[in-house]
Amino acid sequence: MVMAVAWGEWSNMIQPFWAIPLLAIAGLRIRDIMGFTTITFLYVGIVASVFLYVL
Repeated sequence: MVMAVAWGEWSNMIQPFWAIPLLAIAGLRIRDIMGFTTITFLYVGIVASVFLYVL
């Protein structure tokens, strides 16, 4: 059960609510990091899919 939750948490990269306090401290907007989090989301999704397919 714990691993199912852990594998499901990678989608939090596309809506980074965890970054809201960091953005407030740094004085940035959500637009400033959305591109980076989306690229990371896609990369992790591809790597995880390939890993699970091979496994």
